[in-house]
Amino acid sequence: MSDFNPGARLCKILFGRATGCAYPNCAEPLIEEHRGLQSVNVEVAHIRAEKPGGARYDPDFNKENGKVNSEENLMLLCTKHHKWVDDHKDAYPTEELLAWKARQVTESRSAGLSPEQLDYVVKVFTTPRAQVRAVGVIRVREENIVTTLASLPTLAFPNDAPEKTFLGVTVTNVGVVGFDMGRVGLDFDFGGPHPYSYAFPSTDYPAPPSRLEAQGYGVWRADIPTVREGVLEVAKLYRIVPTRFRAFAAFGASGTDHGLWEPIINLPFWQEHVTQESLEELSRSAGEQRAERARLSTE
Repeated sequence: MSDFNPGARLCKILFGRATGCAYPNCAEPLIEEHRGLQSVNVEVAHIRAEKPGGARYDPDFNKENGKVNSEENLMLLCTKHHKWVDDHKDAYPTEELLAWKARQVTESRSAGLSPEQLDYVVKVFTTPRAQVRAVGVIRVREENIVTTLASLPTLAFPNDAPEKTFLGVTVTNVGVVGFDMGRVGLDFDFGGPHPYSYAFPSTDYPAPPSRLEAQGYGVWRADIPTVREGVLEVAKLYRIVPTRFRAFAAFGASGTDHGLWEPIINLPFWQEHVTQESLEELSRSAGEQRAERARLSTE
């Protein structure tokens, strides 16, 4: 698995010298325009692999001397042809790929990307992007079954009794660069300027991934009673009732992505008689009481 992320300078060199996939006669463009939007349609491929056992590995091209991730060892291929040349390395020798790259550069000298397109490519290849979602997780036969929170109380397994249910957060890398995972958990809106964040433990088993490559996926779990007690403790301490929640995931150097805010009643915390309306009424009443105490303290 590659942990290589091209930086802005390398992206500008590679994409500034090519307009399409290097595979002969491939008509796939670097960038596709659709409905006024843009999508990058290629991947940065290694001619010689980063690690032993990879396609066309050459020990003279390694991370120590910097050659394996240098411009001379990289080329642009569409997703399909990138998979072809790496899955069938004997059919695509190093010399042939070097010839493709030379032809790609020569043919593209007079028709590079526009400055706007190049800026877009650099942003795509240097910005981590994640899709984050709050879910329910059911453990059955030591396997995690991921489901929506709405279906968590009613999901049945005719032949197996669920061992335990959890709150979960799924994180999917929807970008083209990998990233290291940081804190993952849930934000709770108590009506203040900042949400209360509950980070899931990193000691869960099976251990969640510490890194997600492009299109990678991971599931983080937390014990439902433990999360509930943490939230209720904050509610009692500050006399505030949360009204909504969302999933969050921190990754890379400083990036954080969030899921959509959801009504707090969607969490499996509450007794049957509790409704979203009653929780919102409690929150409104608590807010009025806080405002009144603040007014009295200033008189």
